[in-house]
Amino acid sequence: MGQDQQNMTADTEQKSQDVEVSVLARKTQAGRVTHQARAMSVPKALRLTLAKVADDLLDMAMAVIGARMEKCEAEALEAVFEAPALLMLLDGPSRKRAAVAFDPIFVGGLIQQQTMGLVMPDTGGEPRPQTSTDAAICAPFLDALLGRAAALPETEEERALLTGFRFGSRAENSRLLLMALEEPEYQIVHLTVDMAGGKRQGQITLCLPLAVKATDAPEIERPGREGEASGRSKRSLNETVLGLNIDLNISLSRLSMPLSAISAMKPGDVLKLGVSAFDQSRILTTGGRGVGRGTLGQIDGVRALRVEYQKIVSATPKRRASDRAELNLPDVKGDGTGTQSREAEIEEGIDVDGASDFDVLSDLPDLPDLPDMSDLPDMSDLPGFSDADDLPELPRLEA
Repeated sequence: MGQDQQNMTADTEQKSQDVEVSVLARKTQAGRVTHQARAMSVPKALRLTLAKVADDLLDMAMAVIGARMEKCEAEALEAVFEAPALLMLLDGPSRKRAAVAFDPIFVGGLIQQQTMGLVMPDTGGEPRPQTSTDAAICAPFLDALLGRAAALPETEEERALLTGFRFGSRAENSRLLLMALEEPEYQIVHLTVDMAGGKRQGQITLCLPLAVKATDAPEIERPGREGEASGRSKRSLNETVLGLNIDLNISLSRLSMPLSAISAMKPGDVLKLGVSAFDQSRILTTGGRGVGRGTLGQIDGVRALRVEYQKIVSATPKRRASDRAELNLPDVKGDGTGTQSREAEIEEGIDVDGASDFDVLSDLPDLPDLPDMSDLPDMSDLPGFSDADDLPELPRLEA
């Protein structure tokens, strides 16, 4: 009897403990759900920012009606970009690249709003090929969306997904897009967007590289201090600078075309460059500034450029007589009418010091004899020449 009472008491205590744990778990779960609802995640940040950016830049009503996130390895990204869309590459920090895909319905709504001021319903049919002009029109909206949403997520890891990414270029197809994505794992964000109060519903797909954790990052060897027994090689500043990579563009020619002709271009069109050889190729930086010229060709089946050496005249001023041959100046000679130097006059025997004793008037010719001039006649009888003549009184002028 006593043993049964002890067992009943133990069961009662165990049940009460289970009830307390269950209540605590429910409270913890409810608190976690409430916190997640209030926390600012990446989809929520994009949803809030997209509506504000559309209103500020386009004066257009736009809302995210669906958002979904998933992690995807680089080998499986081909399935993400299967549908026809406007494919764009994003330049990010530390030379990382991301990708964005706008479906044709969403691109058409953006273009209609910016050109006509209104959005027309989608009529279906085969979507037209997306062009670089479409990417240029959508780029300001994309940059504003990512730039404003980057500071909103709550955690540092989620903020790093959006921070620093801007429009880079348009990708011709998904194959070229996937070749530019070099990170091992990406965060995919799918957004379903309602445009102009239900007139259109488009899709936005963001492919963002996941940040590498500090524990997973490879250890960077640093040069040891003087006197330390370290096998790490020390690199000078010159070796470090020469080891840096830089992207340069090779320009064969420059063409000027109206926007209407560019918009009408289609695959297979041929552009006349106006050049017959590649010996005048220009080397440009990514910003478009020319840094040199060269000859474009190939070595062992690989494209190569032989850079021409060009002297910088402004950096090597010419001051010596020996530099005259490099200045390409005409040969100027005197015509014999100028004055001679003192050394030349001495060589010719001219006494320069005694030039002041030279008689200038000795070689002048004699003047002829002039005839005698007769006396002037008496003019005393003329009026006004005698003291007796009365001169008229002139009137006084008053100031």
